[in-house]
Amino acid sequence: MSMTPLTPNTDNINQDISREGLTKEKLLQPLYLLKPSNNYAVAKVQKFVHMRIEDLNELLGKEYEGIILDVDECVAPHHGEILPENVEHIASMVQQGIRVVIFSNMKASDRYQSVIDKTNGKVKVHMSKHAKPDSRGFTECCEKMELPPEKVMMVGDNFITDGGAIRAGIDFVKVEPIKTENEPIGKKLKRLPQLATRWFYEKLSNLYDKILKRKVIRT
Repeated sequence: MSMTPLTPNTDNINQDISREGLTKEKLLQPLYLLKPSNNYAVAKVQKFVHMRIEDLNELLGKEYEGIILDVDECVAPHHGEILPENVEHIASMVQQGIRVVIFSNMKASDRYQSVIDKTNGKVKVHMSKHAKPDSRGFTECCEKMELPPEKVMMVGDNFITDGGAIRAGIDFVKVEPIKTENEPIGKKLKRLPQLATRWFYEKLSNLYDKILKRKVIRT
């Protein structure tokens, strides 16, 4: 059976480009994250499938209606396919009326197609020249959902990239990274700086949680 061609949202750029290189915002983000308010996740969950928006709304006194969703190591292994259980969980959210926009620094690919097909195109893939953690990219996602930032949450695995949503006034939900099995040693070594900084700022956030007695939902 043939698959429907991927038609990502490209309103903001003329062509789909990778957003994985260095930018000014990426270089500044480690400094921003030293400020406790920029390193705060309202919830920290072991797996994406454990996250229930209705529970978060009740426990946090919020009215979330939309999700900006990271892909790599949040709902899929690094540069891999979105896990079937996560495709199902995304679809169940859409059925509840939650608006979902996928926002990744990778180029678009057919690995998003399973989610698009499962939700009859209701999940959008947003491309922007403003790569994460640039707050402008997250603001664009809110505009695509036609929701104010206070009704949207960013779900991701990394404060360095996904945590940029906090400075856009969007609450952050931190997911434990999905392990990438059988990753070539060369690629893993290349990613060591990224993995180390992610680990450091996750630990720093946990320390701030404890010292400042911040309210964090954990599942």
